[in-house]
Amino acid sequence: MKPWVLFVAARHFRTKRREKGHTAGILSVVGIAAGVMTLISVLAVMNGFQSGTIEDLLEVGSFHLQTQALEDPNSLGDIPGVSAVVPYGESFTLVSGFFPDPLAAFVRAVPEDVRERDERFDHNVEVVSGRWELGEGSIVLGQELARRLGTRVGDRVQIVSFAGSLSEPEQVDALVTGIFRTGFLEYDTGWSYISLGWARGLGLHESSRTGIKIDDRFRDRQVRRRILASAPNLEVGSWREFNRAIFGALRLEKTLMMVLIGLIFIVVGVNIYQSLRRSVVERTEEIGVLKAIGGDPSLLQLVFVVEGVGIGVAGGLSGLVLGILVSQNINGLFAAAETVINGIGSVWTWIVGLVSGADTAGGSFAIFSPAYFYIDEVPAVLFPLEVAGTVLFAIGSAAIAAFVASRRVSGILPAQVLRYE
Repeated sequence: MKPWVLFVAARHFRTKRREKGHTAGILSVVGIAAGVMTLISVLAVMNGFQSGTIEDLLEVGSFHLQTQALEDPNSLGDIPGVSAVVPYGESFTLVSGFFPDPLAAFVRAVPEDVRERDERFDHNVEVVSGRWELGEGSIVLGQELARRLGTRVGDRVQIVSFAGSLSEPEQVDALVTGIFRTGFLEYDTGWSYISLGWARGLGLHESSRTGIKIDDRFRDRQVRRRILASAPNLEVGSWREFNRAIFGALRLEKTLMMVLIGLIFIVVGVNIYQSLRRSVVERTEEIGVLKAIGGDPSLLQLVFVVEGVGIGVAGGLSGLVLGILVSQNINGLFAAAETVINGIGSVWTWIVGLVSGADTAGGSFAIFSPAYFYIDEVPAVLFPLEVAGTVLFAIGSAAIAAFVASRRVSGILPAQVLRYE
């Protein structure tokens, strides 16, 4: 690239247009910055929610690998890459507590020392009341399930057991020793845990399996091959198979959101195209002179492409900084918005009370009220590749728009331009 190309492009960007000055260029930069900031912020929040969902599914629900029940499951613990091996059983049943109506619940039977065996399970399952104690006659309930049953730690619940005849189910009493919370509504609403040994006597282990956790879940294929090499007769399933529908839905949701928000770059690209196309028309005399003194038409076209890329870079980097700031302080921004709205509401309530002479009490506004959302805060996770891809896409859209607008340069003939000068 010739040095004069950058010089002319910079002069073009700094020089005011005949009619609108720098308005078009500034609006283009602001539009790209807004698009990049919005897309980065939305992707960060979506990544936060999706990462939490995936972590709960894998670390609490389905494990990384699964195989049939083994007589000696601990033998798999010596395989490189395996971090935990947990035999378990599970069953759907009915549980009733203080309230008379029974609720359908998912009962998972695990070893009494499951939290010591599986550190990731221990990290994701928080005991909010009582203690995690699994033994004969004891049960640990999800927080929302315990609330719906009307039970607390120390109360007794009744579990329906079909160990005998299906026509005559048996009710078994269980002492609630603890209440847990995962932050995943499905688990907290419908899951409970009992001892694996006790479950075998009750017939509450219809599906007996062995769950396997590995150091890196994305290396599941390598670990799977090692397991099959040591035990060829095993049927080993991966987390990619167990949750394919959910992961596919999450991927589709994220893709559609990126496409919808990415449409803003098309709007900004059209704005850049119209702006540079007008610039080419306004600078027809200058282009004609440069061509007359030997300027290469492709380099003259490159002047406007560089100008468009400069707009994209300025907007992309500005949006990158703003997007990272918004993503990392999303909960603080929501808290500030709630404070402002509640402040306005308090002033309005005071004015209404002053005018009417009646005592009025205003409620407190919360963007993510616990009454409607099962979250404590909005998570945000940034993936470097996604952030870089967003910025590059913004710059690329500006470059393409500039290239299309600059094609008019090749059609300008110096003889026709200079004939009337």
